Amino acid sequence: MMKYKAAAYLRLSKEEFSNEKESNSITNQKLIIDNYLREHKEYKLFDYYIDDGYSGTNFDRPEFQRMLEDIKNKKIDVIIIKDLSRLGRNYIETGNFIEVIFPAMGVSVISVDENCEIDSSDYYSDDYLALKNLFNDMYAKDILKKVRSSLIVKKYNGEFTGKLAPYGYIKDPKDKHKFLIDKNVSHIIRKIFDMILYGKSRRQVADFLNNNDILTPSEYLNINANEDISVMKKWNSEMVNTILKNENYTGTLFQGKRRKLNYRVNKQLRLDKENWIVTPNHHEAIISKEKFDKVQDILNNYTVRTNRKGNLDPLSGFLKCSDCKGQMHLKKGKNKSYYYCTNYFNKKCTSHSIEKTKLEGMILEKLKLNQITRSYLYERVKTIYINDDNTISIDYK
Repeated sequence: MMKYKAAAYLRLSKEEFSNEKESNSITNQKLIIDNYLREHKEYKLFDYYIDDGYSGTNFDRPEFQRMLEDIKNKKIDVIIIKDLSRLGRNYIETGNFIEVIFPAMGVSVISVDENCEIDSSDYYSDDYLALKNLFNDMYAKDILKKVRSSLIVKKYNGEFTGKLAPYGYIKDPKDKHKFLIDKNVSHIIRKIFDMILYGKSRRQVADFLNNNDILTPSEYLNINANEDISVMKKWNSEMVNTILKNENYTGTLFQGKRRKLNYRVNKQLRLDKENWIVTPNHHEAIISKEKFDKVQDILNNYTVRTNRKGNLDPLSGFLKCSDCKGQMHLKKGKNKSYYYCTNYFNKKCTSHSIEKTKLEGMILEKLKLNQITRSYLYERVKTIYINDDNTISIDYK
């Protein structure tokens, strides 16, 4: 008797593990396939291919890909599965494999539960398969919809649903949906914010962290997970910016920032902030809301530099228009530089500006200073308002 080399393919997604009965467990799938092989001596098991914890809505699964590679190398004649949903739940892609790819590769498929053998020479003989694949596709869509709905409810209830807490926090051992401050690195986050407030650029902050051998967030995570980090990563401006933009450090939890395009693809759409799920006072703040907002003002005006070293304009982030409360930005001219209201160009405010040296003189006189420094302003000043008549008003801390 001729022996056909058989691949036993098994799959169970994380969603199915928590939502389905024991019938689809990996153990049960294996028992069903082993029993089939005992009853059908014409098939000889080549290998098991087990994707445990992988969704059926796409085929980018390690064991499925390994099986395809073995099929290409003529090691397999037939694929044996418990049912067609183990192969996949995406109607279009599953149909493509059954009707196009597997026939071209000369491989048959046997579905034990559905008692059907899909011969590689005649894949179009059973219209039932197309209908079955459609049902599997609808089932996958329904399961993912239920899982997504459950997660959304948890988020609206103020429960963190992510795998890892943000850098600077750890999950509370008593409640995995809450955070505790990670005292090993929280001081680094405070230092990053303070350096920006005192006039340093993101590049300068990154250099400081590298020069002081501070681990990057990913390296710190790997060390805690006892993973090898033989190649040390370096801080860069983008890493620093990610921390500076993370509003979770104010004690408010922000979730639901992205949404999957649909259940078949992994591409995600970034939602507008008004559609995020926000939970105030979810955890202890590392950065005050006032300090966070001040840094955002600075970052929004971050293109302004006063020298080649990349230091910020000392007034960056402190100047606002008294009429619309918009930011005043610096525009450098050939001979003189001016601060102007950014909302003028959006037609949301009137046209007014003030010459840089004149403004600096007014501030020095008002504050009784010889030199304007960011450290002095940060300690004592909240906002400097520029009035229509080119006078200033200072809101002190």
